[in-house]
Amino acid sequence: MTANTEFKGKYNKYLQIGFLFAILVHAVAFAVWPEYVPSVYKLREERIEVIDIPPQIEVPPPPEEVARPEVAVEVEASDEADEEETIAPTFLDAQNLPPAPPPPPPEPEMFFAFDTYPVVIRSAEPKYPELARKAEVEGTVMIMVTIDESGNVLSAWVAESGAEVLNEAAVQAAYKFKFTPAKQRDVPVKATISIPFRFSLTD
Repeated sequence: MTANTEFKGKYNKYLQIGFLFAILVHAVAFAVWPEYVPSVYKLREERIEVIDIPPQIEVPPPPEEVARPEVAVEVEASDEADEEETIAPTFLDAQNLPPAPPPPPPEPEMFFAFDTYPVVIRSAEPKYPELARKAEVEGTVMIMVTIDESGNVLSAWVAESGAEVLNEAAVQAAYKFKFTPAKQRDVPVKATISIPFRFSLTD
């Protein structure tokens, strides 16, 4: 007979002994455990200490009441009105109208299709503005230029600027650039590209 078979044969006996032992332990625990007596819960009391203000401490007076603004009262319409309350009549002289403001300048064309990028043939350095030099102003100005089919700069405008005082010098320098024309399928076309101009006093 193996140990496993012997244990299975005595399993019921061990189970009964364990059950009786558990009942005995619970009976002893209930016998010796003190009786529970519930107590009434009492709220915690907080004491507030009243302190007398010494006579040398001056209590500031309460703030003065601010006068409320007067509420507007709606007045009934009347034909009788003072001369001061009457608005002077206005007339429109259609014959002598002021001149109309000039129309805004046309926006430059910005997008052209090309597959061959233009190449710089002649460049130009911007003239450092004397006012910016005295003020020690430095920065980079990004100029957008539109190039025609011959590689000449048609228009130039500021796209991004590090200092407004440098813009005009950068635009004037951009107009002096010369490029090989951009091409679309080997045909010269217009193109818009950007030229950065860096102004530095240490260069």
